[in-house]
Amino acid sequence: MSLVPTIGLEVHCQLATKTKMFCGCPVALDAAPNASVCPVCLGHPGALPVVNERAVALGVRAGLALGCTVHEESIFARKHYFYPDLPKGYQISQFDRPLCTQGSIHVEIDGDRQRFGIHRIHLEEDAGKMRHTDAGSRVDWNRGGTPLIEIVGEPDLHSPEQAGAWLRMLHRVVVQAGVTSGDMQKGHFRCDANVSVARPGAPLGTRVELKNINSFRFVERALHTEIARQKKIIEGGGRVIQATRTWVGEKTVLLRSKEEAADYRYFPDPDIPVLKVRPEERSAQAAQLEAAPLDLHLLDSDGAQLAGFLERYGLREADGAALLCAPDLQACFEQAVSLGGAPVPMANWVRGPVSAVLNATDSTLSQSQLSPAHLVSLESLIDAGQINRGTARTLLQQVMQTGADPAKLVEDQGLAQVGDSNEIGAQVDAVLAAHPDEVARFKSGETKLKGYLLGQVMRAFQGRANPGEVKAQLEARLSGE
Repeated sequence: MSLVPTIGLEVHCQLATKTKMFCGCPVALDAAPNASVCPVCLGHPGALPVVNERAVALGVRAGLALGCTVHEESIFARKHYFYPDLPKGYQISQFDRPLCTQGSIHVEIDGDRQRFGIHRIHLEEDAGKMRHTDAGSRVDWNRGGTPLIEIVGEPDLHSPEQAGAWLRMLHRVVVQAGVTSGDMQKGHFRCDANVSVARPGAPLGTRVELKNINSFRFVERALHTEIARQKKIIEGGGRVIQATRTWVGEKTVLLRSKEEAADYRYFPDPDIPVLKVRPEERSAQAAQLEAAPLDLHLLDSDGAQLAGFLERYGLREADGAALLCAPDLQACFEQAVSLGGAPVPMANWVRGPVSAVLNATDSTLSQSQLSPAHLVSLESLIDAGQINRGTARTLLQQVMQTGADPAKLVEDQGLAQVGDSNEIGAQVDAVLAAHPDEVARFKSGETKLKGYLLGQVMRAFQGRANPGEVKAQLEARLSGE
């Protein structure tokens, strides 16, 4: 019986406040090192924390957006563990009495709406940041004390794809609600993934935590890799060891053996009174939302938007849904259509070759030199018979790196398509003469060899020949016409 993964996600979300969680220092992560600090966030003896009212309000808003129970009373606790970037020697967080509990996230996967649980949302402060150089390591305390919420999902995900959909919807909800900017490159939305594997019906396996991953795609890749690693261990008769790992390159690597909650020695912070949320404060935050829960509202809106999008552009549902989930690609597509590009080819470019290049280079569309006009130009060159689609795909990579005009690249690099039937016919004859064994085997029934022979002709033209003309002439000769 196959092993089944179980995944639970935890997200640290930096709140959209101007000042820190327990002091008046500005949240200024791009400031000079240690320029935005005070005795409170540095943990000096006798310095007393004061709870940031806006951070609490945003935590309440997040809970309402995710359908949670927002508790009238919650308690801040001290979480003790040693890190060089925690000046107090403990982190102020919440433990057994968090701000919010029992929410949910709904996602659409292959047209099926699925519900996954949110266990809790609690408030806490961020730690500082280590800066490593050849001269040694130094601590920048600017980030220390920055307001966070930690959103803890139930362990009810069973595939990396579900985890990716969960994270994308959560990110969309908290950004739409104004809880956070959600800038993943700056660490405003960071994911920890807990994963274990076990046989169906058996107790959950030993979990491994994948720490601080700030890309949806990397989370999915890390989960695929870690699940495969754990399955290999168990199927080989070994035992998975509870640990914290992280994603580096193309694999997960060990950071440390995993502590249990008891090792953190939580106890209520004696310097912070019980946090109370009044009904009118809850109502004020609910009024800031388009709807609550916000995820269901967004999914319903997506359905109506998708129907209109498909009707307007005549796309397949899969293409329309994928574009609507990627605002940058959607904008590129719509601008290309407004410049005269046909909708279906423009969608194929954006979803296919453009996305492939971005994934391969781990970059975003805004980081490339591509403009919508480039896609229209590439498709026009194909339609005019000046280049074939294979050449156009090769050109796309250069265009995305340099922003050069596709037509000029064709001219400068001599990439114009060869369409002369006599020239192509002569090369087909040469290839058939050079491969008599393959021709004989084709005529004996190995029809797949036609693709090999076609490839040899295209290679002779360095991919620039008209593939339709090559195919027609090759088929004519192989059939004896």
